[in-house]
Amino acid sequence: MRGFIFIGVDGMDPVITEQMIGVGALPNFERLLTGGTYGRLSTINPPQSPVVWSSISTGTVPRDHGIFDFIHRDPSTYTPYLSLHHQKSGKYVNPVCGETFWERLAQEGVPSTLLKWPMGFPPRHFLGGKLLAGLGVPDVRGMLGTYSWYTTEKGSLAADSKGRIVEVVPINGRIVTDITGPFAVSFSGRKASTLPLFVEFDDRQATLKIGRKTFQLKPGDWSPWIFLSFDVGFFRTVQGVCRFLLQSTKPDFRLYLTPIQVDYASSEFPISTPDGYASELRDAIGSYATLGMSEDTNALNDGVLSDCEFIALSDSIMLERETMFMYELNRFAGGLLGCVFDTIDRIQHMFWRMRDTAHPLHDPELAVRYGDVIGRYYCWMDRILGTVRERHPNVQIIICSDHGFKSYNHSVHLNTWLEQNGYLVRKPDVPSTDCMAELYDWNCTEAYSVGFNSIYLNLKGRERHGCILPEASQRIANELKNALATLGNGKVSAVRTVHSSLCQTGPDLVIGYNAGFRASWQTAVGSISDDLVIEDNLKKWSGDHCCDADLVPGVFFASEKTSIPPNVLEIASKFYV
Repeated sequence: MRGFIFIGVDGMDPVITEQMIGVGALPNFERLLTGGTYGRLSTINPPQSPVVWSSISTGTVPRDHGIFDFIHRDPSTYTPYLSLHHQKSGKYVNPVCGETFWERLAQEGVPSTLLKWPMGFPPRHFLGGKLLAGLGVPDVRGMLGTYSWYTTEKGSLAADSKGRIVEVVPINGRIVTDITGPFAVSFSGRKASTLPLFVEFDDRQATLKIGRKTFQLKPGDWSPWIFLSFDVGFFRTVQGVCRFLLQSTKPDFRLYLTPIQVDYASSEFPISTPDGYASELRDAIGSYATLGMSEDTNALNDGVLSDCEFIALSDSIMLERETMFMYELNRFAGGLLGCVFDTIDRIQHMFWRMRDTAHPLHDPELAVRYGDVIGRYYCWMDRILGTVRERHPNVQIIICSDHGFKSYNHSVHLNTWLEQNGYLVRKPDVPSTDCMAELYDWNCTEAYSVGFNSIYLNLKGRERHGCILPEASQRIANELKNALATLGNGKVSAVRTVHSSLCQTGPDLVIGYNAGFRASWQTAVGSISDDLVIEDNLKKWSGDHCCDADLVPGVFFASEKTSIPPNVLEIASKFYV
């Protein structure tokens, strides 16, 4: 049986790739360029990972596979929700509509194994296949992942920090606190379950005790993966795995805890098909991260992790991914083996400020210290490619990325702009709130933004309090397109293109931002700013790809001479036999 090996590299940028090939830094990718096939791969709008990987897997556009943005909204309540997760009758179901290429291959008798596939949670069973889900796997609370930080520092973090900040008070070198787990249900209501955490420490080390588990860490040490069991009521338990980093014991105590991730055999959060495959991998290679986005960008953004600590965490996740891929590579005997590596994407999000001297957070001294961090992961991927070619010289290899990267210098508060231009109306005397359903006067609001690239018209008959008649929707959409062309910072236009969605259930307009611009974090959840429409991005999340798709093409490599796909929609067709 003829075999394919597919390597997905989330965020692999053609400009960086070509520059590094040009100086001989990626010899294995260079061999594919000269002896096989290479080209820039056009992506789709919006060029967000959940959207594009869903298109790669199904060969269809967003209106067909149903993933339009990282964040969707419920038109009956105006409530934002993650497109990565979907529940039906209390159980998770895969949110991607349509047949995937591995499901089609299974019908043709071709077995497939896919590792850390984005938007694969929970995996749909397919004949003779194995799949471990990647982007989209939640933590044990059903969220993207919430870290905890235990510290004696007082009020050191901003109010918008994304983690659980616990200010501890040691008594004679001893700390008594807890670990927050999934929600527990009882006759008295619903609340978060907890586990007691005891810490004894001195200048040299700390001893942590959780139930019967006791382990020691020195400052700077990461723990191995620790297994936890939470009582969630009615004689049920939920298992989780986590890691600790003891950052310091003096002058301040600082202890970081990763988001608590779902266990390999979880039935509530099934992460693999067949059911035991995730545990099989754990038994073969050791414990590994299960969270869809395991590199904790929030902790770095919030100042809880340092640049160096974040790189160490990312290195460990990249090594886990390589190890599980090599495990399957060693027993690969035909069919399709695929693995998606996404650490390059996370590193570029957080360290693009080192590369772009015009970024508001660029620091020349840090750039000297960490200037090679992005390139180091490209070299890591090159080494992995070399191993694949050495072990399977006659197997066709296909490599692609879902998008490239640009700098994220300026945040656009799109709902603020909509308000200033009369399309969105706030209720009078309502304090600022994250609950957009309560914030806006829906009887007067014509358009609003939720997600990183999406604008919705407040359509009568679709939205709960829609005020725009269907026959007026095209006129208002055209007005918005023309008006958005003027949105900018006085020097550069923030919007390059506005696309029509052509789908009743998705956004009505998809914003293609210019390079350097992106929707603000407030806009993504439907909120609004009281100040500027455009402001400098002063967060470490400094690189992004939520701009117009034409600005961030991906890459395509093949070990054999073949045609370059016109866009990501044609990747699936490369595997059909």
